[in-house]
Amino acid sequence: MNAVNTVLAHGVGARGDLPLPFYLFAVGAAVALMAAFVGLGFFWRRSWLPAAASGRSLGPALGRMLDVVAVPARLASLGLFVVALASSVSGAALGSQRFGPLTVYVALWVGMAMASAVFGDVWRVLSPFETIAAAIEWAAGKLGLPRLEDADEVPGGYWPAVIALGWFLFFELCYHDGTTNGAVGGAMIAYTVGMVGGAAVYGRRWVRQADGFGVLFSLLARLSPFYRDDAGAVRLRMPLSGLATISPRIDLLAVLLVVLGGTTFDSLAGSTRWPALVGTHRGWTATGINTAGMIIVIAITAGLYYLGSLAVGWFTEQSASDVARRFAHSLVPIVFGYTVAHYFSLLVLDGGQNFLRLLSNPFDRGSNWFGTADWAVNFFLVSTDAIAWVQFLAIVIGHIAAVLVAHDRAVETSDATEAAWAQRPMLIVMVFYSVVGLWLLQEA
Repeated sequence: MNAVNTVLAHGVGARGDLPLPFYLFAVGAAVALMAAFVGLGFFWRRSWLPAAASGRSLGPALGRMLDVVAVPARLASLGLFVVALASSVSGAALGSQRFGPLTVYVALWVGMAMASAVFGDVWRVLSPFETIAAAIEWAAGKLGLPRLEDADEVPGGYWPAVIALGWFLFFELCYHDGTTNGAVGGAMIAYTVGMVGGAAVYGRRWVRQADGFGVLFSLLARLSPFYRDDAGAVRLRMPLSGLATISPRIDLLAVLLVVLGGTTFDSLAGSTRWPALVGTHRGWTATGINTAGMIIVIAITAGLYYLGSLAVGWFTEQSASDVARRFAHSLVPIVFGYTVAHYFSLLVLDGGQNFLRLLSNPFDRGSNWFGTADWAVNFFLVSTDAIAWVQFLAIVIGHIAAVLVAHDRAVETSDATEAAWAQRPMLIVMVFYSVVGLWLLQEA
């Protein structure tokens, strides 16, 4: 099995070598979370994030410059999508390269998630589905066809995005042939038909609510200090403050819980515990077992969050569903922390480097478009100790940020002391999430 096939043997993977005993990391994570929780109760007495979410303008010139750059960026992203699709379809029989799978599982799923959290909602510009929908609108206008306006309401809200992400996670983590060229090519075609077909009926608003990647990346983009307002101006704001602008919706909560549960299952399925628990299987048997396992892990993840919401609601005399929706935005830092912890090594080592290598030779015909075709993967670019510390810090900082965001929402309507008291059940859930996340990384 060559290097690329090894990377894609289970969708995407991680390294889990901890430089210190696991219990030290677990205790350190728990202590850090509890210390942050207590400190917030003393020093964070009123809500700050909603007021900070508007930020300050960086001037109109930057926005205009980005508008100019957006056009070639859209075309480049669409070109990459077309090349990845063509590479997968043309390589389906030979199976000699994996540029398409690397584009989907590494560049899109991992790279775009991290870029969104740092730079803002870049997927809104780079999405090939929005570009295709816009091109169809333009062509229809040139042909004199009636312009399709965005529907006032897209059926199902964001539930189509939940389904899209669940389907992607099944394809990546459960389906036994999910990393082959032919399967990835077929999935790309099916997903594009769903997005563009829906846009033909409901307008581009369909893409913004049904594209699971776009919805997830827009949520992660609220972590970024950069965003563009309705007038197109680039604004700078306090990191995390954008989370206060997320609508408290049950379907957006479902998006986050599905991704969090799916990432947790990815860690479990890539660990030594999973084959010991379910045995070694192949083909559709493996698909069925993995699918059941992923559904169970997602259900457990959602169940723990619901129990925490139920307990908080009991203290604050609110329904569990209201609490769950109101604090859903606090899951965004955890999702990002898990993404960094689980996929950082993949992005900087084998997966990311193989993507850049095959970018010059996507059809395996000896081309060298960008001078990277002869690159060899440098597994010593980042040490295993550095990876382990990144994993630990990503999980811990992600949970601390979640506690901070939840506390800020709680003190909007309650005294800081009362808010801290009421949030203790959710702190227990956060500690459990962090310890389990670290344990699964150790078992990888």
